[in-house]
Amino acid sequence: MTKAKRIVLGEGEIIGHKHILESKKELEYEQTTDSITFMLNDMGILTHDEHDKMVFPKGKYRSYNQVEFNPFDNTIQRVFD
Repeated sequence: MTKAKRIVLGEGEIIGHKHILESKKELEYEQTTDSITFMLNDMGILTHDEHDKMVFPKGKYRSYNQVEFNPFDNTIQRVFD
């Protein structure tokens, strides 16, 4: 697992806004092609330019990209902000 005090959980494809997670203590994370699993060893704060901060207590979390299914052509597409 990689360690950092600040990671980007998601970046907007259109205007480049980012969801940034920060913690006073290093957090451990592992990124795959479709998700990020991370362990907060202290409180974490998620910030974004377009909404209020979110506070997470220490613990293990997983962040993933939301997808939508189109029943007419049986396709799955990633949801963009």
